[in-house]
Parts: sequence; C-alpha cells; structure tokens
Amino acid sequence: ASALRAHADPKIAALAQRLLAAPGTTTKPAALAEMARLRAVIAAGSGDPYKGEPIFMQRCSACHTLFFKGGRVGPDLTPYQRDDLGTLLTSVVDPSAEIREGFVNQTLTTRDGRTLTGFVADQDGAVVVIRGLDGQDVSIPSAEVAELRASSASLMPEGLLTGLGDQELRDFFA
Repeated sequence: ASALRAHADPKIAALAQRLLAAPGTTTKPAALAEMARLRAVIAAGSGDPYKGEPIFMQRCSACHTLFFKGGRVGPDLTPYQRDDLGTLLTSVVDPSAEIREGFVNQTLTTRDGRTLTGFVADQDGAVVVIRGLDGQDVSIPSAEVAELRASSASLMPEGLLTGLGDQELRDFFA
C-alpha cells in the first residue's frame, strides 16, 4: 500500500491515497471504538511503567523484545515510537492494519507438501529461512519451495488487552 501511495505515476498515487487507509490506521469500527475507549482510559490518570512491565512480559514478550527482554518473533519494540499513542493503539488493537516491513506473515509450501508459516527471516538464491511463532528459524532450500505466499493478517493476535482493568491499561501504556 505504501509503495502505491508513493508511485511515480501521479494518477496511481492519487488513487491509492483515496482508496487505501493511511499507514498505521484502522478502518474497522470495533477497533476504532476500542481505541477511543483506550484513549479515554489512558487520559483519565497516570500509569506506572514499573507496574506495566509485568503486563508486557506476560502478554507481549513471547514475541517482542523491549530493553533486551523478550522474544524475537516480532519487531524489537525498544526503538519503536512508543510515545506516539495513535500508532501504538493501532498496532495493539488492530495489528493487521499495518504490518511492519519484514514481519509479513508468509505461508511457505514445499514441493513435498509441507507447509510452514512465519515471516521470512532471510532469503537468498539458495535458501529461504522462515521464523515461526516459536521463534525458531527453519531453512528450506530454494529448490524445494513450491510457493511462498504473503498474508494480509498479522502474526500478532488481536485482543491482547482483554481482561485488563483501567489502571493496568495505564500502567501498560506507560
């Protein structure tokens, strides 16, 4: 989508701007409502990042790293724009709205019928390396790849904030 919005042909770029959601935004009514609710909760008080850390460790660190703690399935969040609440809320509430480059969910099918899902951790003329949800890399020789197909759905599940109280949400976002 971002490539189309920046296309050299002004007609294509204008059409993409009009038809495609802006990067980091959602168009789902339920997600927009949840983001508005979360904004109100966060604005209603202050959070404690030290109390938010265990929530991150429980709900996010299996896949994401923050300050050297966590997994390596999703992007490292340390350099992420954590002070941009709009982008952060979209990423958490509707993770498929914009998937960070290099973390697009892929389905690889081998010539002998095996199927692997994850993102392409590395690829060259000889091998495709898929990193699965378990964080493990699997190398498949390129000659054995029958199909490599990108998905529009994020590996990150929706609903990661379900069950958190208002103060826990403020702590988490702090």
